[in-house]
Amino acid sequence: MSAHEIIAASPELQPDVVPLRPVRVAIVGLGRMGVAHAAVLSMLPDVTVVAAADSQSSAARRLHGMGFCMPMFRTLDELLAREAVEAVWVCTPPDSHLGVTRRCLEAGAAVFVEKPLAHTLEAAHQLAALAASSKPLVACGYGLAFWPSFAAARGLLRAGVIGPPVRATSSMFLSQVSGPQRGWMYERRRSGGGVVVNLASHLLFLINWYFGVPTSVRAMAKQLHTAVDDEVSATMIAPGCSEVVFETSWCVPGYPISATTIAVEGPHGTLRVDNDGVEVELNVPRGGLSAGRTTLREADLPQPARFLLNGEAFALEDAHVLRWVTGGPAPAITAAAALDVQRVIDALYASVAAGGGAVDVPA
Repeated sequence: MSAHEIIAASPELQPDVVPLRPVRVAIVGLGRMGVAHAAVLSMLPDVTVVAAADSQSSAARRLHGMGFCMPMFRTLDELLAREAVEAVWVCTPPDSHLGVTRRCLEAGAAVFVEKPLAHTLEAAHQLAALAASSKPLVACGYGLAFWPSFAAARGLLRAGVIGPPVRATSSMFLSQVSGPQRGWMYERRRSGGGVVVNLASHLLFLINWYFGVPTSVRAMAKQLHTAVDDEVSATMIAPGCSEVVFETSWCVPGYPISATTIAVEGPHGTLRVDNDGVEVELNVPRGGLSAGRTTLREADLPQPARFLLNGEAFALEDAHVLRWVTGGPAPAITAAAALDVQRVIDALYASVAAGGGAVDVPA
């Protein structure tokens, strides 16, 4: 297969993914992510956003001011009592995910819960167990699985274009914190941590997806402006790569939009992927690519999304989840996959607490 055929075969980049039948959805939590999903879901074929819920009255005014006319409720219980829904997008703080998901599943609704799965590993285990025992399905919002460059890079790695990975470096940066902060995101008891759980859990998903769940980690953290981790660096041992270097910060200037990069070394060359594209440098021709450097940018990659909001990932993510809910194949972002991310998060924080010592990733 050529490189383009390998990439086109990625399930996450399949064109024309839609629900298999009309579906009614609701949104709980109308912060930034809830509003973003409201916009994306309202643009998908055969999807009707029938209601939303948020405890703040200002949230309803804000959404109505944007032109949405669905009913707004102050509580999830009121929404479920008044509206028949088949799926609920949960965009509330992580410490509420377990309770909100349980209530939705009890009402017979599938759940998409924004990342992370929960605020603690224990809560994540409970939520994943609920998902495993429930007919309504549960997905978690690790949208980089549907970002074309990252999905394409995984396809090339799995096809062995550079050979078995021997070392990888990875980073995720954002210019979000430049001074003291307030809000649930900076309260460990509610969010579960700082930059690792609230930002770089996306990068941890990619590491798991590319190389398998790490077995051991060493990590150090810095607190620059908040009471949680603002910067973290780590090394990991994974089944598919013996050394994975990890670095993240939300205090670095110059990144108004989060920037994610993974560079992988193999016996036949290197592969580097970021938000903008994939670059492969080979010692010998492989996978339909010539020896030397090949750069695949956005225009060279599949562009299957019907609607773009901060890239294609949001639209593809929501479409794949609703296809699953209506009888299609499972996407990569199941609750079980999200639990694996939570396991690595827990190990990173345990290593930080141990002064950077090696910590095994818990089962």
